Amino acid sequence: MVERTTRLIIVDDHAVVRRGLRSVLESCRDFSVVGEAANGEEALRLAAKLRPDIVLLDLNLPGRNGLEVIPELLTGADDRPAVLVLTVHADDDIVLKAVTAGASGYVLKHASAEELVQAIRRVAAGGHYFDDIVMKTLLRQTRQEKEPQLLTEHELRVLQLVAEGLTNKEIAQELFLSADTVKSHLETIFRKLGVSHRAHAVAVAMRTGMLK
Repeated sequence: MVERTTRLIIVDDHAVVRRGLRSVLESCRDFSVVGEAANGEEALRLAAKLRPDIVLLDLNLPGRNGLEVIPELLTGADDRPAVLVLTVHADDDIVLKAVTAGASGYVLKHASAEELVQAIRRVAAGGHYFDDIVMKTLLRQTRQEKEPQLLTEHELRVLQLVAEGLTNKEIAQELFLSADTVKSHLETIFRKLGVSHRAHAVAVAMRTGMLK
């Protein structure tokens, strides 16, 4: 069986950081670094040209910052990449903005190489990854808004499939439901958890033990 290779673009304005990340990632047989970018505009051009699976994105970039770039990376083509944020920022506001923009993962730069590799593999498999500090931030924000309510067994199944990276259409096919029913379930889940988007819902459910 041929092992699938995850194609990555590294986006960071420091050449030394990019070089270090490339060295770590290319030591893994299932990763291939197909490009590097030093700013947001370059990242968008490379992503459109190279069609990577994952964009490993710093938020501190000259010109357009990472928070501005995330939505554009996720707009358009069906084969758009997942975004994994790798940054020094643990500020609540920045974390929430990145997750709201659609980041599939958020890892702080003090993370070990092993944790970063784990995060990339989870996101490559269609899942989400948020380190402990980020998870606490997301849960803290949820508690400021409202305590999450318990989900039904069916709602948990829908959210588990979201966590595995399935689209609404794929969830509908898996559970033999209509896409409208899946959408309705997600709206109920978001309301119960006090969130407004998929990644935040997954993070809160994981942190509170609803999902493993």
